[in-house]
Amino acid sequence: MKGYKYIVYIAVGAVLCGCTGSRKTGTEGDNRYRRAPLREVSESALRTDAALIDAVALQESGRMDEALEAYAALASREPGCGAAWYGMSRLLLRRGWTDSAQACIERAVATADTNRWYLLLQAEVQKRRGDAKGQIATWERLVQLQPERLEYYYELSNAHIDAGDIDGAVATLNRVEKRIGVTEEISLQKQRLWNAAGKADKAEKEIEALAEAMPQEKRYQAILAEMNMNRKRYGKAKQYYDRVLAADPDDEYIHIQLAEYWKAVGKPAEADRELAAAFDNPRLDCRTKVQLLTSFYSAEEFYGTRSATTFGLLDKVMATCGDTAEYALLYGDVLMRQRKYAEAARWLELSLKKDSSRYEVWEGLLICLTEVPEREDDMAALAARATRLFPMHTLPLYLQALYEVKHERYAEALPHLQKAEKWGFTKGYLEAESYGLMAEAYYRTEQYDKAWRCFERCLELRPDDWGTLNNYAYYLSEQGKDLEKALAMSRRTIEAEPDNANSLDTYAWLLHLLGRDAEGLPYMRKAVELDPKSETLQRHLKEMEK
Repeated sequence: MKGYKYIVYIAVGAVLCGCTGSRKTGTEGDNRYRRAPLREVSESALRTDAALIDAVALQESGRMDEALEAYAALASREPGCGAAWYGMSRLLLRRGWTDSAQACIERAVATADTNRWYLLLQAEVQKRRGDAKGQIATWERLVQLQPERLEYYYELSNAHIDAGDIDGAVATLNRVEKRIGVTEEISLQKQRLWNAAGKADKAEKEIEALAEAMPQEKRYQAILAEMNMNRKRYGKAKQYYDRVLAADPDDEYIHIQLAEYWKAVGKPAEADRELAAAFDNPRLDCRTKVQLLTSFYSAEEFYGTRSATTFGLLDKVMATCGDTAEYALLYGDVLMRQRKYAEAARWLELSLKKDSSRYEVWEGLLICLTEVPEREDDMAALAARATRLFPMHTLPLYLQALYEVKHERYAEALPHLQKAEKWGFTKGYLEAESYGLMAEAYYRTEQYDKAWRCFERCLELRPDDWGTLNNYAYYLSEQGKDLEKALAMSRRTIEAEPDNANSLDTYAWLLHLLGRDAEGLPYMRKAVELDPKSETLQRHLKEMEK
């Protein structure tokens, strides 16, 4: 019988904590339940251990309510059984009942304050309850019990942070450093803590110690430089930057950092020089260069006050950039602003190959192509494609109509303009131009009433559109309609443009039609002087001189 008792006790001890004061153990091993030495035990102890085995079995099989009742019954019968209180605390914490879980784990710890499993659960419960001070005490106890376990120090430091005790958090990390020496992980954490506490000098000292411990690591010098830049201690920052440069002249980032330094101290020329040096470094990838260029300068500087420099730097980047399609839109925009429309068009076309969903790219390309006469046919084809993709936008419709009018296909121009009128003109964009072109197309297709309506609408929007005024007046003269009105309009054009041969011709011819050749001849003769090769002007002059 005695041998049977030994066997049972060995099985129980491998799984469960002891429940009586006579079974106290230390923290040997990693088993979460305390083990008793091999010896004879009483029937009462065996019944207690059997009850624990039953409770654990219920818990492991997922019958949590029954397990909780079993633990509670055992704890009620054996208040000194730490394992029962521990088991209850775990189950209560799983349910979110943190206050009850705390009460139970305190009872467990009271039975064995050296049991690390009890203490670890207590720390978890305290964290869930927001009890930072309680966590500090628990983790401190665990550190005392097992000072070689570094993770306990880190948890203790975090508990101090939760309590708002930065000094205590740093002091705990200092204890780790005494055991293992200066490390990047700990030094950077202490730097962050001091920065959070608003103690920049102490934060800097942590990195200085790190740099002294590992002088071969240039990045610590760069961190120190950045810290001093943030504190506007530019002279000290420059010293650290110079150390990095001396240690590695080919560092791909040092010239960027120096550019930031020179910009901060108000020396843009030096900043530009350093940035150019950074862009010469083949180790700096194209994406970084482009992103840096567009972030280093403000929009006003990039496109305005510093555009000569920024555009030159972008040229440098694009000359060596492998993935040109990714940056084609930016480069095309820059070339447009420089009025290099043919070059810009090629880059915008490349951008569309990468992503054809952005209407503004189509519009930019169309604008460029209108400035490249030899690509007029390409412009018309592109405008047609843009209309299919973006039917409600005015520019593609207008450009298709303009193309047809230039080739005297007036009937073909009208549907495009009518669509533009139907969709409406966003904030008046191209509205006056569209009505002016529509007036021309209607007149050429002998739809005169519609032409007069469009001329009137165009001049309502732009009263001083001298070309439209002249055309309207001349077409009225051709139809012999409203000649006095036409003369008044024509008079305004020659007052605005006294050396425009077409305007002078229109005004003189209207006077002729009104029987006032003597008044009109000086204007007609001047028109011929300005454009002596015009057969129409020569014919009009002869008619008036009869």
